[in-house]
Amino acid sequence: MNKNLMKIILTTMFAAIAAAVSLFFVYVVPSDGTFGLPFYAIPLMIGSLLLGPKYGLVAGFLADLAIGFLGKYGYMPLYTISSLSWSFFAGLIKNKYKALKLLIMTFVSYLIATLGNTLANYIYFGKKAALGTLPLRVISLFIFTPIITSAVHVLYLRLKPNYETIISNRQNPNKNDEM
Repeated sequence: MNKNLMKIILTTMFAAIAAAVSLFFVYVVPSDGTFGLPFYAIPLMIGSLLLGPKYGLVAGFLADLAIGFLGKYGYMPLYTISSLSWSFFAGLIKNKYKALKLLIMTFVSYLIATLGNTLANYIYFGKKAALGTLPLRVISLFIFTPIITSAVHVLYLRLKPNYETIISNRQNPNKNDEM
């Protein structure tokens, strides 16, 4: 299997995991659809860190489609801004990874996602819904940024060696691949 095909497979896996996490919170945690917990961002960010921003954007878009079509509220394309934000910015530090850079990128992603979701809420649900949830969104930004950053950091450090092994083994197949 070539490297690009492996990256495409991993991209879809990260998108599927992100969609599953998001849908878990949609169906288990009560919400009116104007506010959600952003834990689906964790697999999107890890995928972007491993695969780069281009594959990260694809994962974010695919995850958003799945969330929209399988969720309670239908597909609302303006919320794609949020998924794309989460899945793009982490990939910008792919080759220059440091925990502090990840924290900054998480904050930037969260801020853009919050602004995008507030705009989407305004367009889809009106001014009251957009401004009514804004204080909660801003508070969440400061609460969940370190939580998401910590989770991504730990998981990324554990997955990166495995990712490198998978990619390098696919470039140099051994006898085990022939079985």
